[in-house]
Amino acid sequence: MSKAKQILCIDPEPSDLRIAALLNRQGLAVDLTEASSPESLRSAMERPDWWDLILCDAASLEDLGVEAALALVRDELDASLILVKAAESALSVKQGRHLGAADVVVREDMEHLLMVCERELRSCALRKEIRSLRRTRGGYEQDRGKSVMLATIHDLSRTARPGNADPPTPASAGRSVADQGRIRSLIDAGGLTLEFQPIISLRAQEEHRSMFETLVRLKDDAGKLLMPGEFLPIVESAGWMSKIDLWILRRALATLQEMQEGGAQDAVLFINVATETLRSEETAKALGAFVSAARLARGSVVIEVRKSAFTEVPAALERFSRVLKAKNHGMLIEDAGVADYDFLVQHSDLITHVKLDRTMTLGLVERRVPQEAVNALVQCARKAGMRVIALAVDNAELLPMLFAAGVDAIQGHFVSMPYQNLMYPSIQRVESSSAPPWQGPERSG
Repeated sequence: MSKAKQILCIDPEPSDLRIAALLNRQGLAVDLTEASSPESLRSAMERPDWWDLILCDAASLEDLGVEAALALVRDELDASLILVKAAESALSVKQGRHLGAADVVVREDMEHLLMVCERELRSCALRKEIRSLRRTRGGYEQDRGKSVMLATIHDLSRTARPGNADPPTPASAGRSVADQGRIRSLIDAGGLTLEFQPIISLRAQEEHRSMFETLVRLKDDAGKLLMPGEFLPIVESAGWMSKIDLWILRRALATLQEMQEGGAQDAVLFINVATETLRSEETAKALGAFVSAARLARGSVVIEVRKSAFTEVPAALERFSRVLKAKNHGMLIEDAGVADYDFLVQHSDLITHVKLDRTMTLGLVERRVPQEAVNALVQCARKAGMRVIALAVDNAELLPMLFAAGVDAIQGHFVSMPYQNLMYPSIQRVESSSAPPWQGPERSG
């Protein structure tokens, strides 16, 4: 059983925020430890790997020597530093980053603080997992400069294919079988769950559509919702991804139909389809058949695919695109790079939407991706008649940059989190029926 998430509160005030109780309501078990003196801070830093999140009163940062204490253990510390400030404080997010903080939050803004804590706790879990993997592989070769790519719901196919994987050891093979058995039992028990995150328009002069991205979760034995990175790699390695994608598409289309029949004719759903799913001609045809048969308003479905699909499964993608075009639905490329002008022009007959992914938006904030490069990509897409959506908009600093670039819409925790109760009353959390996805579509009559 995994330990509760450990939050270190530096200075008494952060621990008075009721953050533990609020996070517990979200299904996150947390323990808070207080450090209110330089001595207690040094003692806490004797075990830097113990902490999952550090909350620090911004006014105490210098008095308690927080920067110096964290600098000594930086290579062993996976936890993010969040500065909590008073509403009248002039400390900006940018200044906080220079001080080593992942974010700066106003103490009274509990909703924002809760969102940031959840986000950083997830990031810490991922960093700890990566560190563990590096250790088990016999050390990390720093001089090779490898980058880490975060797996998403959309396409885990390349890393999961047998040809790209390391030969399994008996121990890892046993764990894999056990993990697959556990995930399958959760799916069989009806644990697959859909949530919907709003996509917000930045262009007031354009016709407004109520847009949502469909996100998949899996409920565990305790009722906690597992994020995609916790179960989709196992689903992919077991060869179940196409079945899961079909289930997601069917349930999402059914939800959209219910919304539109209830009066929300302008509602649009964005639905992800993995490249691996399109490899099967039978599955690709089934996807098209579901879209064709759905009684939906024209132009209310956008299918999200990765760039790899255009080179690895071009025929399937073109067939699927024809089905979408017949209903005036769209197709989105979710991982376009800043230099992909020629790619967008080459495939302008298929692509209707472009998404700026997390790497690009985060790089824009951290000045690793030039504003001019993003501007050029967005203008190229818009010139080709494509709408541009920015993903992972988690702070206000991004908004003027994206607006200046000409981005059409934004999506992320800054504007809305994918929660059970959404802004549209007719969309609630959608859970699977008792029939698991591999038993095929439900038959009526």
